[in-house]
Amino acid sequence: MITTVTLNPAIDKTLTIEDFELNKVNRVSKISEGLGGKGINVSKVLNYLGTKNIAIGFIGEKNYSRVQSLNLVDPIDTDFVLVDANTRTNTKIIDPNSHDTTDINEAGFEVNTKHIEQMQTLISNYSKQSEYIIFSGSLCQGMSQDIYQNLLKRVDKNCRLVVDADGEMLKTSLLESPFLIKPNIHELERLLNQKLKSSEEIVDACKTLILKYQIQYILVSLGEEGSMLVSKDNCLKANALKVEVVSTVAAGDSMLAAFLSNYKVSKNTKEALRYGACAGSLAVCDTSTDIFKTKTIEEVIHKIAVSNCQGEKL
Repeated sequence: MITTVTLNPAIDKTLTIEDFELNKVNRVSKISEGLGGKGINVSKVLNYLGTKNIAIGFIGEKNYSRVQSLNLVDPIDTDFVLVDANTRTNTKIIDPNSHDTTDINEAGFEVNTKHIEQMQTLISNYSKQSEYIIFSGSLCQGMSQDIYQNLLKRVDKNCRLVVDADGEMLKTSLLESPFLIKPNIHELERLLNQKLKSSEEIVDACKTLILKYQIQYILVSLGEEGSMLVSKDNCLKANALKVEVVSTVAAGDSMLAAFLSNYKVSKNTKEALRYGACAGSLAVCDTSTDIFKTKTIEEVIHKIAVSNCQGEKL
């Protein structure tokens, strides 16, 4: 089983507005809503791929009935710590003509010591039952980096830790020697405080982190340039599908879910990277993970090529 952890969940509201303009009256052509947060997105895709999982995290009690109704659309198994507050709403404005996306994200609720203790118990219990546990996304209010690190330490030693985070959270997670981290290129550059101008520089930077923090894999998403998987002794690169980009929402979450879903069974890094790269490419064709309801990875995975980092196809 795989457990996903979402500490700062949201109700994702997506507005499609053609020729969106600031300081103007804009007409909405399409509205969609869903239960969101990076870990929850991962769980949704794992469900589509038939991989047993559960999503844990904090959730607002005051609008919990709304959360439950949204979860009925794409039902995932959940075990939430209830907080006496509303789950935040994150609004995305997508302009299909300019292909621009504007994010308006609320801060979310604040948690207290009691909530954190409950979360520690959940992480401890579910990590004992899971092969992988994935910490994704941001912290809610009331959580420090020390608290976050303490949550990471609650992961059972036999469970593999996976982290998809940014900034200080990513830095903190390195101290726990995760099995895998999944930064995009911009998150990796922020972590290192340097620009990475070539594949060689990316590989060198990843291997430095791997050796320093005993990380097994770093999965780097490169947008339209594809993705890379770096380990101590190897480096693989996959292309991205040539598709019309509707939204990049959940693309990285989809890639991570598909990579782990495949690797969990195959233990083959080349095939897992192909699977992940394909899922990430498909995800940008829609405003949510709904694309996986109608299109399967197997239909298009033949278009994904994997090479070593010297450019030799494998």
